[in-house]
Amino acid sequence: MTTLKPVSGMTHPVRFKEDGRAIDKMLKATIYVQRKDGTGKKDDDVIDFYEDDDYQEMVRIKYSTPELQRNAVFYLPIPRAINYLGDILKTFRHDADPFEYVQVSTQIHPSVLYHVADMDNAEIRHLIEDTVEAALRRPVRRVKKD
Repeated sequence: MTTLKPVSGMTHPVRFKEDGRAIDKMLKATIYVQRKDGTGKKDDDVIDFYEDDDYQEMVRIKYSTPELQRNAVFYLPIPRAINYLGDILKTFRHDADPFEYVQVSTQIHPSVLYHVADMDNAEIRHLIEDTVEAALRRPVRRVKKD
């Protein structure tokens, strides 16, 4: 059995198991963005897209940037989450401190690495958006061995 409880700093109640542990939201897609001088994933900006079972058609998005040492967490409906992603992809080529690579990783697709220069191509941007949207909409669940 699960229960809903308000949690400080959260905009909605969090579901808890009977033993008091919070129920994890499944990570459905991650976008890694690397600058030219990056040394690896620990230096990447990261955008994580999580499912939200409490609100149908909603996505929890976590944007992390190690350079500024900050995280932003917010919720959007799936269509607006995809628009948010598209807007970010369009801005990469105009950044004064440019990124070099965009890597897309989902629970149901192979990880794919793109050059930021490819973001000028609407077909590539739409492909990334479609990949993330498919990952968000497909009912994928974790399977644990007994």
